[in-house]
Amino acid sequence: MKRHVLVFLMMFAGLLLNAQNIYNGQNIDQNKKYWSGNNQYYLLFQNDGNLVLYNRRGNSIWDSKTTGRGTRATFQDDGNLVVYTSGNGVAFSSNTNGRRADKLTIQDDGNLVIYNRTNPLWASKNSSSNNDNGYGFRGGYVNLGYKFYRGTKVFSSDRNYYLIFQNDGNLVLSANNGDPIWSSGTDNKGSKAEFQNDGNLVVYDSYNRSVWSSNTANKGVTKLTIQNDGNLVIYGSSSPVWSSETQR
Repeated sequence: MKRHVLVFLMMFAGLLLNAQNIYNGQNIDQNKKYWSGNNQYYLLFQNDGNLVLYNRRGNSIWDSKTTGRGTRATFQDDGNLVVYTSGNGVAFSSNTNGRRADKLTIQDDGNLVIYNRTNPLWASKNSSSNNDNGYGFRGGYVNLGYKFYRGTKVFSSDRNYYLIFQNDGNLVLSANNGDPIWSSGTDNKGSKAEFQNDGNLVVYDSYNRSVWSSNTANKGVTKLTIQNDGNLVIYGSSSPVWSSETQR
């Protein structure tokens, strides 16, 4: 019996060592492998200054493109993932500072994601350049309390559709080719957009007045989903309470 307990404790200790989260204020040590929970992917800050995400076979699937420049890497207290040069210049940044990011996760699907609680802010699979802040997340949904940022894309799980809060203040559902199929009609009026904790999807102007709302507050809402059929749907526990009616 004692032997079985010892084996279990050793296995549990191994899981802790392979923890998949890096938290605010934590430096990323050179040549240390930070593993995903399933031990199929790892993040490595190399001696050459490049921050690289590998699969278990040793194939690179994302990197910060900081070879020969990076001297230290850190997930800062402000929620920004940064690779610095020797002169304290920025060689790479996730541009997630000031957005309440609290963890950097090496996921079991091979995606490196920065989260604000459960809300994704940046992901390696959708970062096309080393300073890309036009974040796109292939999650298919957002949870209550999610705040949209200008230029932020939230994709359907098949990546054929995305919801974006545009720089002009309009909340728009588009096909992946950029063709809009629904909008809140708040261009040149919207200042911020939020899927509130009360279940209401709202676009506010600069005076914090609602200029568009889904009118779904206090209806038992659980999530906002960008569906693979091109429909934007707000769900209760299992049934829809609002939709853009744009299914294709």
